[in-house]
Amino acid sequence: MSQSNQPEPEDQPQGQSQPVTQDFRHTPVAARVPEKVARGVFANAVMIIQTGDEFVLDFLSTIAQPQQVVARVVVTAQVFGQLLVALRANVSRYEQQFGPLLPRMFSPRTVPAAGTYEGSTHQSSPEAAFPPEKPPPAAPREEQPQSRPAPPGIDELYQQWKLPDDMLGGVFANVAMIRHTPDEFCIDFIASFYPRPVVVSRVYFSATRVPSLIDAMSASLQKYQQRPPPGV
Repeated sequence: MSQSNQPEPEDQPQGQSQPVTQDFRHTPVAARVPEKVARGVFANAVMIIQTGDEFVLDFLSTIAQPQQVVARVVVTAQVFGQLLVALRANVSRYEQQFGPLLPRMFSPRTVPAAGTYEGSTHQSSPEAAFPPEKPPPAAPREEQPQSRPAPPGIDELYQQWKLPDDMLGGVFANVAMIRHTPDEFCIDFIASFYPRPVVVSRVYFSATRVPSLIDAMSASLQKYQQRPPPGV
């Protein structure tokens, strides 16, 4: 911001203003909601990729084919931790009001880490929430039970999912707001910048899917916190 409300000093060239800094505050409650975001998207699965100091949340719709990423949100580690705390608090309030959530429909599953980007290679730590696998049929007593196949790698998963080109870069958010009904949770991801915060993504989840989202986020954050400091 370059403006000045003070008289210009004598040694200051005429017509040149001095740079000043000002603090400002605004509340996310007054965030603007663009029309294309207001409708929101419904997700029933999530992939979390930790790269550097950012977390990428890919919200998925696996109901119809092809399965696709319906929202990609990028947040800092601090915001990611705050979102996890807020989700837990909302689940607690939900259960006080509506009773315990139904049994979890998803279970977190870790997929191998590896992400290659043009120009450099980043080690990522993905966590995913997927439908539980069907138990294998009982093996005869004389035979050894078959070993479970290895989970698919991240490259294989994203080959199966549709990720639109206009969503590759995702949207950045530094604030998140959560609300719920008896059936759904809604997360508004907000970019809170001057002059006014704006909702950059709105994601709906079935209430019964939220515990698995919390599990996946907890596992991802724990790995981030346990990683060695830079240079070690």
